Amino acid sequence: MPRRFSFRSKLLVFLASIVLPIALAWGCSSTQPTNPSASSPSSSPLPVSSSPSSKDASLAMEIGKGIIAACPIADPGDEKARDQCGEKLAKLEVFRDSVGEEVLWGGQKEAGLYVLKENHLTAFDPLVWRRTYLSTFMFSGEPSVEEKDGLTVVHLPIHFRNKLDIGSFPYPFWHSNKKWTSYQQAKELLLVMKDGKVKGAMRSADKDPQRPMVKHEWDGQWRWTDTSGQQEPKVVLYKYLFSEANPHVKSLDTAYRAFEVEMREHSCASLS
Repeated sequence: MPRRFSFRSKLLVFLASIVLPIALAWGCSSTQPTNPSASSPSSSPLPVSSSPSSKDASLAMEIGKGIIAACPIADPGDEKARDQCGEKLAKLEVFRDSVGEEVLWGGQKEAGLYVLKENHLTAFDPLVWRRTYLSTFMFSGEPSVEEKDGLTVVHLPIHFRNKLDIGSFPYPFWHSNKKWTSYQQAKELLLVMKDGKVKGAMRSADKDPQRPMVKHEWDGQWRWTDTSGQQEPKVVLYKYLFSEANPHVKSLDTAYRAFEVEMREHSCASLS
């Protein structure tokens, strides 16, 4: 089961999840062991249907179509297209209203394994996840729905925006070659639903090794400042997540900085 922060205030949960480079250095891990064969997909094709029958499946199809429409294929280095995608995902009502207080995210261990507690996932604030993680993908084609183990899974064909500026990723995914490869080669994004709610999402274990790859060398820094003085990654700053005209952004940032100091005592072994 994913380990969750036990804070009384929803604000602290939100604050803990928004600045991933910091959270990665502290405590947000899953207790599930890493499976060294996680990238080996099953040779059997997954039974999926484009004509869902259950109520959850119908909702899943509607959400899938909304996500695809919000983030169409563009140049993988197009920053504006990514920003527009993030804004649309944040405002996609059918998706927003179908997610609870958290969403579980990570790579699927093996093809066909959808039970979230059996995968190595991390809990995120839904808005943060949609705005900073989900928006790094582009979508094409049509969604398809599968019902298995009491779950409804919507399959979304994806392409990763691997040519974005390094400050446009929530944290340096390339600190791990396995993780960076997973983001670039995963063929699908899998949304897992139960009882009318999106419980989690995964990068599929099914990969396409022929996809163009971008290489980055990690310098050991989770956070840095560019030559213009911009704090990076810029997408984890409040001014990126919210409107610059929002009067609460400055005080929220101040509160988080104090929270950040306290969290440095913790450690984290899970990366998503």
